[in-house]
Amino acid sequence: MPIDSRTLGLTTFQAYCAGLAAIGSFNFGWNIGSVNIPGDVLQNCVTGRKYYGPFPSCIFVSSNVAWGVITGCYALGALMGAVASNPLIDRKGYKFVLTWFALLNVAGALLLALTTKVPQFIIGRIVVGIAAGAANNALSVYVSDIATARSRTIMGGMVQFACNLGIMVNNAIALGLAPPPRWRILFSLTGAFGLVNFVLFPFARESPKWLISKGRLDEARESLARFRKGADIDAEFEEMVEIDRANKARTENVNVVQLLGGKTPDNLRHQLMCVSALMFFQQLSGINAVIFYSTSILNASTNASTADIPTLAQILSFLISVAAFVFTGIGMLMGKYFGRRTLLMFSHFMMACFSAVIVPATIRNVTALVVVAVFCFNAFFNVGVGPIPWATSGEMT
Repeated sequence: MPIDSRTLGLTTFQAYCAGLAAIGSFNFGWNIGSVNIPGDVLQNCVTGRKYYGPFPSCIFVSSNVAWGVITGCYALGALMGAVASNPLIDRKGYKFVLTWFALLNVAGALLLALTTKVPQFIIGRIVVGIAAGAANNALSVYVSDIATARSRTIMGGMVQFACNLGIMVNNAIALGLAPPPRWRILFSLTGAFGLVNFVLFPFARESPKWLISKGRLDEARESLARFRKGADIDAEFEEMVEIDRANKARTENVNVVQLLGGKTPDNLRHQLMCVSALMFFQQLSGINAVIFYSTSILNASTNASTADIPTLAQILSFLISVAAFVFTGIGMLMGKYFGRRTLLMFSHFMMACFSAVIVPATIRNVTALVVVAVFCFNAFFNVGVGPIPWATSGEMT
């Protein structure tokens, strides 16, 4: 007799579809890491200013503030992609967004790889950011929808896991592709990943919960059966249908003003504030300083020549990304044994301790202490503060 599908753990097809969806988050991490190791080459032209045909060896940005704006444009694009993808997810589904937004990586890759001026580079960063924002927005809820209760704890960290894998692989390849004109190859690869995503994701299944919400019950049952292969899905399917009906009854005619005023039946404002606060403090933790600028931070302590690529700082940045990837996996496993709240508080506390070490150690040029503190700061971020907000957004709503 088939077992109840609600008791299943992680199935092969769940992992397969989540992995395909995670290509977008891998690309997100890839583009986060792409300006870290080659940063001095692009911004300061440390290897010299020359041309390779019509293409300059660097884009030279004299102001650190301006370089910060260029780097931050990626996040601006991600915000735009997240906002724009919501109505499309509602109307077209997760498969549509995860498939078609991936093509923006191709357009962004062309702009970045063929860049000759700063404005072109900025536009390219915004375009790949839009693709990343849409991918992360869709992935976190899609994974929550297709997972069983037992597999959700591990799969909830999929966004952060894929992101850190992208950063790590990018940093590894950047050690060889940072010098001009090879850095253009580094930026072009995001387009290749986008094409892979576009070609492969149509073979995944749509979220059964989304299909139920659109009244496409036969398709939803077929999709759920595929995700729960070999198990009895009747009870879980009926439970999904009943929850959808109840949600529609409770939220019918609810508008944004009522939500923000806490006047919805289930006080959705509380859920909104919790998820928003978790995301806000994730970004306010200071992790982006390490992800985007770890090479610059470590260069300031090692005092090595930035033209001797790969520098010690660049190699250490790569090792930091390896540690981040490993600790993301550890965090996903720890989620099975400790509550979200406990891991989150532990992660924030440890980050606070090591951030208090980074600043004075950098000022006093205590290289070994800077390296250890940056390693630990990044590692403990990925135990809780990194993956948990992504998982919570899907689970709470």
